[in-house]
Amino acid sequence: MRPIRSVFCLVIAFVLAVLAGPAVLAEDNDFFLYAGTYTGFKWVHHSKPYGLGESHSKGIYVSRFYAATGELSEPQLAAEVINPSFLTISPNHRFLYAVSEDPLSVGPPLDHSSYVSAFAIDPANGKLRLLNTAPASGTSTCHISIDRTGKYVFMANFGSGSVSVIRVKEDGSLGELTSFIQNVGHSVAAIQSDPHPHWIGPSPDNRFVIVSDLGMDKVLIFRFDAATGMLSPPGPPSVSVYPGGGPRHFTFDPAGKFGYQLSEMSGVVDVFAWDAAQGTLTTIQRAQTVPHDFFGGNHSAEIEILPNGKFLYESNRRTLSETERAPDTIGVFAIDPKQGTLTPVEQSLSGGVMPRNFKIDPSGKYLLAANQISNNIVLFAIDSNTGRLSNTGKEIKVDTPVCLQFVPAGR
Repeated sequence: MRPIRSVFCLVIAFVLAVLAGPAVLAEDNDFFLYAGTYTGFKWVHHSKPYGLGESHSKGIYVSRFYAATGELSEPQLAAEVINPSFLTISPNHRFLYAVSEDPLSVGPPLDHSSYVSAFAIDPANGKLRLLNTAPASGTSTCHISIDRTGKYVFMANFGSGSVSVIRVKEDGSLGELTSFIQNVGHSVAAIQSDPHPHWIGPSPDNRFVIVSDLGMDKVLIFRFDAATGMLSPPGPPSVSVYPGGGPRHFTFDPAGKFGYQLSEMSGVVDVFAWDAAQGTLTTIQRAQTVPHDFFGGNHSAEIEILPNGKFLYESNRRTLSETERAPDTIGVFAIDPKQGTLTPVEQSLSGGVMPRNFKIDPSGKYLLAANQISNNIVLFAIDSNTGRLSNTGKEIKVDTPVCLQFVPAGR
């Protein structure tokens, strides 16, 4: 009887291991971390590029990230491409799309054209294979996202004040332009004499598209037809931020109940209740991210929410004068689960200079900050109970990083 019992125990242990396998694997999976960069200059200020010829980047870089340990491999060039300033990933993780700002950029007012490129991802090593390139139908294209079905990419054209949609073919390559909207409007600051869309993305149910327009001080809401790729102009519906705020990036909470708009110039996070049926945003809070005793220049950049929905993070690029920088930070806020409102937790130093972008890893355990001028991507551990960040001391070097995206490796 003993051998039979032993075999029975082994079978039970094997079954339990198999059942537990997915949960263990989810923790231990590794990812490709992609970094988009500027290749022709270091940064843009007051619509003018600075540091011409100082960036030594050649395009999009990839590093392997081990979620179980927080280790990062040395970055390798994944694809040589000019000014891949923002990236998005297809829902099936097979394709990457990158916008390229004007290769000869001399600032948004004088740019001629931008492009979008489609790449196939090699699941073994993360290298990218170019499928094709198409015009973005606008200038100084600064943001790209993809709809929930993976059939359309959306682009925000900062320079020309427009948004555009391109169909994605079955093989992942780019097809025809399906929609184009020219924004019209302005606001109070000098840079706001014309519309400047800075972010575009789908609603959680894919029925609407949100556009953050820095020039108009508005968050625009378009109806989206997933069958044709067409956007219907808002009528209205839109919502305004405080004049001179400059909406930059937007995000929904994981439950799809609230929307959060980060304004670049004011540093304010506008909290909205989202009516998914009507496609409307209603303001419920304006949360300040700039300390009350700070009197320099503020340029907030990226905004993300932890996968568990408990904490919100936003990055801040700050200056004391035109020539002197202030400490750059990642702001942390606790989210009220019922009201969606924000409570400040901390402002953590970004570990470098000019955190234009950051990304929370899929496990929700780490935040990686891309510091554009100091050429480093810094790894922070996230306290799941308090949301606070701890600099792990780990970082990788990438020249002029401006966008980060994760893709599961080997799948």
